[in-house]
Amino acid sequence: MQQTGYSAYRAAVTQRTQSKEEMLLMLYDGILKFLKFARMSLMQKHIAAKGENLSKALAIITELDCALDHQNGGDIATNLSSLYSYMLIRLTYANIHNDLAALEEVEGLLTELQQGFTVSLGKKPGAVQVKVQTPEMTAFEGLNVAI
Repeated sequence: MQQTGYSAYRAAVTQRTQSKEEMLLMLYDGILKFLKFARMSLMQKHIAAKGENLSKALAIITELDCALDHQNGGDIATNLSSLYSYMLIRLTYANIHNDLAALEEVEGLLTELQQGFTVSLGKKPGAVQVKVQTPEMTAFEGLNVAI
């Protein structure tokens, strides 16, 4: 049976990574790509595609929150969990109200997190990227996309 959606993305990420740190950076990249697709969909009034891509981003953020090690992570884990919860609230609001500003706010927060983790791991920003493709996005700006 062919995998679709988040399970296919998760399987692809797992197969391509060597460490938890690389996986984290790739997941951030995936969320940002889904948010970009959601933003493009919202701007072009493709509400179903917006919702599908926001759902994928929400699922990854939820998984990241659940994966936090609160016992050993201390304040960092607690603060990240609070930030992830805030992002979930803002993206849910963006989805319900078609609010571009809320979506862009979360994109900015995630970009900062990704850049911070990238630098802390001694990598160049933009060094870890994964191609995220969704069938509903094939019509946008000549993107060749499919899962």
